[in-house]
Amino acid sequence: MDQKAKLRELELQTKTAVLTQTEKDLANAVVIIQERESELKQAKILASISPINFALTASDADNIPTSSTKSDAGFGTRFPSDPKKGDLFLRVDLLPNKLYKWNGQKWIEVAKSTTDRYAYEEEYIKYITGKIIKGEYDIDDFSKPEQEEILKRLSYDQKGRL
Repeated sequence: MDQKAKLRELELQTKTAVLTQTEKDLANAVVIIQERESELKQAKILASISPINFALTASDADNIPTSSTKSDAGFGTRFPSDPKKGDLFLRVDLLPNKLYKWNGQKWIEVAKSTTDRYAYEEEYIKYITGKIIKGEYDIDDFSKPEQEEILKRLSYDQKGRL
């Protein structure tokens, strides 16, 4: 091989290496952009939610039952329009999903660790199981009771892909 051919070969290798690194950098940039877009979407959703207030005092939380009426536990992307005192609602348009309780006047965010009743709501578990199967959610994003209910509904093959 003459000198010019060796130089061309070296130049080609260098350009190939630069191109490969550029492709990797672009792929990483796409992932970062997708993460930021997801964060922005969640921020917009949170900004659009009104009026949600958080429990600041024990009386706000209103954890003392005052009625024998059974409260509901629902889920979705919009709060129910006619809630009853004590109703729970899980916002599924936020990750991680957030649990809220109606105290008779306002929706307050409550820690998911304070109750697991929502984890046994059949339609909710079907919904999140479907999202996990489609790859939209990861099972690790959910509480232990939720994970247990999800795993009950997955086939052996589906469990192996988690």
